[in-house]
Amino acid sequence: MQFARDIARALEGAGIAACVLGRERGGPGVRVATMHRMKGLEFRCVAVAGVNDGTVPMKSAVTPAEVDAQQHQQDTNSELSLLFVACTRAREALRVS
Repeated sequence: MQFARDIARALEGAGIAACVLGRERGGPGVRVATMHRMKGLEFRCVAVAGVNDGTVPMKSAVTPAEVDAQQHQQDTNSELSLLFVACTRAREALRVS
């Protein structure tokens, strides 16, 4: 969630209205959210920022393989599914960075 807040602050610093999606589903300007918050929503344009090895899959959400290999694979698949869901929220344009 901190990353979403940082992005919203950066947008606002550039003069672009932004709001972080939480319990409410919107506000004025660019809506910024975590991948978990994207479920069930749809937008004309979506930018998925910060996608790289180490953030997706999120290490804290994945059981280490040496602890439980099967659970590790399930956790990894679940995290990758979140990325897929976030990317499919875009109707017209998608950017992944």
